[in-house]
Amino acid sequence: MIAICKDNTKFEQELCNKGLDELIMMENAGIELANFILKKSKKFKNAKILFLLGGRNNAADGLVAIRHLKNSKAYCFNYKQSELFQKQIQILKNTGYKFLKKEPKFKHFDIIIDCIFGSGLNKNLDENLQKTLLKVNRTKALKIACDCPSGIGFDICFKADFTLCMGVVKERLLEDFAKEYVGKIKLVPLGLQLKSFATQSFLLQAKDLKLITRNVTSNKGNFGHIYVCASESAGTLTGLAALEFGAGLVSLIARSSYSPLLMLKSNINKDASAVALGMGLENLEILKDEILKQIPLVLDANCFQSENLLLHLNRSDVIITPHPKEFTNLLRLCFSEEVKVEDIQKKRFFYASKFSSVYDCVLVLKGANTIIAQKEKKYVINCGNEALAKGGSGDVLSGMIAALLGAKFSALEAAKNAVLAHALVAKKYNKNKNSFDALKLIKGLKCL
Repeated sequence: MIAICKDNTKFEQELCNKGLDELIMMENAGIELANFILKKSKKFKNAKILFLLGGRNNAADGLVAIRHLKNSKAYCFNYKQSELFQKQIQILKNTGYKFLKKEPKFKHFDIIIDCIFGSGLNKNLDENLQKTLLKVNRTKALKIACDCPSGIGFDICFKADFTLCMGVVKERLLEDFAKEYVGKIKLVPLGLQLKSFATQSFLLQAKDLKLITRNVTSNKGNFGHIYVCASESAGTLTGLAALEFGAGLVSLIARSSYSPLLMLKSNINKDASAVALGMGLENLEILKDEILKQIPLVLDANCFQSENLLLHLNRSDVIITPHPKEFTNLLRLCFSEEVKVEDIQKKRFFYASKFSSVYDCVLVLKGANTIIAQKEKKYVINCGNEALAKGGSGDVLSGMIAALLGAKFSALEAAKNAVLAHALVAKKYNKNKNSFDALKLIKGLKCL
């Protein structure tokens, strides 16, 4: 897991408390940036490298990197300069380094590095810089952002192939709106690893995945009996996903099923280890059934249209899985608040935190970067892709979560690992993304 924070301030303060000062952190950041550029430059013959510099500490990191690279050019924008930046620029000038005096032809460069503003910007870029970044974004150059693409979250933004986060990943980079601009996120150290850094937000990686394990003495009863309350088509997908992900038994509450692997039941019995409910389901009165109070639940889809959902939100063994539109319904039910989808997408962390600070259940806010939240804890998965933008993907996820609940995973652990596995299957799919569907997603679970 990789630590996430809203900004660098608290993280850098802890590093200072451990003995690092601002100059050492800047030197380490610049060296790491230079090493990464050198690594990427190997695929070019005599790579032409260009640094775009503002005048603050983010640009100072770039100046350190320039010192450690033999052949690179730098263009400085006319912004107010920090003391650190001025010192570093003087060091370079003393070595005879010459900065470009006018805007270069960006198409002539193989690698372009954004060291203009970093993560501290809170307003639109000025018009001239916007025009410049539009030209940069149109080039075929490999684009690297130092710490944070300049302009992220505003009208025009540097569009990076890689973003090198210095010491810690910034929350803003994991908002859905940022996904197409940050490229691949790489974390680089500033000199010390803070194992005790005070954060409860983390980015999950493939190596964090934990699956149901079987041994030679296992029997189906060890892995739970999952009940699915859904329409026949959606319920079949949910049930098959639960089976493929490790559930021992799966029963569908329906008159018929599209698969002989699923048992049919007329109601939920006390032997249920977990229940997945809501996918295509029309009669939501079942949410008031007393038996549900005793069983871990996954609530999805149509559940967010019913006030009966409120009966289960203050339970720590319940997982809810809304997409942004369903989340707007949830906020209206919970807070009598009308929030538009586009507002949620601009501030997903804010709204996830707002909900989780009040309710005990686990929230899975689906999206390009899915957020999993329970009280103050937040986890993000950013390895999914556009292949999952198909009907049925959410039904499969509900079945996967239910399977882990049935195998005695806690609600939070079930949500984390199911969402991560769900994303990794899509990531591993190496054919045309348009051809991906829910059945291929279920089939792909065997490759984990």
